[in-house]
Amino acid sequence: MKQELYYISPRVVETDSVQEIAIKGRFPHSDLRGFQGEFTVDSVRADGLFTNNEIPGFTSGNGYDMGRPDYEEIKDVTFDADGVLRFRYPFAGEGENYFRVRIADRVLFVFGIFSLRKEYLALRPFKGDMHLHSGFSACCGEKNYLSPEYYAAANRAAGLDFMGLSDHKQHFPSRKAQDFVEQCPTSFVAYLSEEVHLPDLHTIHNLNFGGSKPISCRLFKGQKEYDTIYAHYMSKVPAYPDPYLRHLAANYHVIHDWVHEAGGINVFCHPYWRPHNRLFLPAVIRDYALEHNLYDCIELYNDEWCVNEEAQGLYLELCIKAGKQIPVVGNTDSHSFTSIAKNYTVIFAAQNTLSALGDSLAQNRNVAVTTLGCTLPHATGNWLWVSYFHFLRKNYFDRHDDLCRKEGDLLYKTLETGEPDLQYDSYLRRPYKEKIDGTEEMKHLTFTPDQAAFAALRREQDKLEKEFWK
Repeated sequence: MKQELYYISPRVVETDSVQEIAIKGRFPHSDLRGFQGEFTVDSVRADGLFTNNEIPGFTSGNGYDMGRPDYEEIKDVTFDADGVLRFRYPFAGEGENYFRVRIADRVLFVFGIFSLRKEYLALRPFKGDMHLHSGFSACCGEKNYLSPEYYAAANRAAGLDFMGLSDHKQHFPSRKAQDFVEQCPTSFVAYLSEEVHLPDLHTIHNLNFGGSKPISCRLFKGQKEYDTIYAHYMSKVPAYPDPYLRHLAANYHVIHDWVHEAGGINVFCHPYWRPHNRLFLPAVIRDYALEHNLYDCIELYNDEWCVNEEAQGLYLELCIKAGKQIPVVGNTDSHSFTSIAKNYTVIFAAQNTLSALGDSLAQNRNVAVTTLGCTLPHATGNWLWVSYFHFLRKNYFDRHDDLCRKEGDLLYKTLETGEPDLQYDSYLRRPYKEKIDGTEEMKHLTFTPDQAAFAALRREQDKLEKEFWK
């Protein structure tokens, strides 16, 4: 893994303000005290202009330089005895500002600093996956590996800050993951979740992400009670020729209301999935749910068979029809250890809590990301947050992910201290139709984490954050 040769702090600053930047060599061969000559720092602002609002020249080899310099030299650069290069710069506008450090005509390195408006400066990037399946889902591969606790450790080791274990029709596996994580002094969060299904039709798949109580089990209490529950919604839906279509439309209202009643985020899963050569969710029902805002966000990226140009085209069309940008997320829908973190969502939020994540999602302060079939990760969202994501990908996430991997290793070691999970072993043997919340209660398992090791890693994480943001 590449490590930067220089400490540059801060890397994210408030726009429309003058900020001091400090640069110091990280390794002996990059120690600035080892270079001979006077340092010069040049700049180009995020909007492509100089600080006097004039356009710079270009040096791409085509001769169109307009007789102007390609960079603007910064005045009053200082270099102290500790090998720290300092300068002050008047940032304006949002985006990545570029800087160049040189000695005479020799360019040592070029780097970027991202400027954001004041209200965004306190936001942090949290990487997560809301749609994961452990061995408690009958269709999950590698069941012996994927206990909820093991899944939590694996996702942290893969660089994620949060997860939603959303087993089919089951809420309690996510409680097992959360119970394990909460016994460890980690900043990783395992949110309560489930993938909601109907008892008589498999066609609706929505996530109850973060909800404090399950939804599916309420739908499975019996046909008579179930009919009573959704009957009053039937008056809201169109008179489709097929009664099953009315049934589906009515249940989108039920599920949306119940997820919110539980305090959760309603994620519209893979609306473009085509198993068995047909749309899993009929287009007319998909459009009905979107027209009536029966979701909080839409899942653009899913597993490998759902990441394609058709999904991108459909998302764009749905936004145009809605007359607004629909909040979008990237998930793996992972049923296998090999799929972890290939897709994810980065939410820029004040903190890693359900309310903060939900607030940022509602305001489209996030990007959906896929790495499948890409040379570089592909991000979808507003320009600012896509640009910010790629800046962080180049300058922050390597170090962030390295610390996550170390903490994931600590979570793996903590798992070694747990008692045998007889519940998991017996549950794997049950038929799929019996795997519904209420058939078995979650049993608490006790673990003994290495408190000192977690605390030491927490200090490293805090140091990175303080160095990177101002």
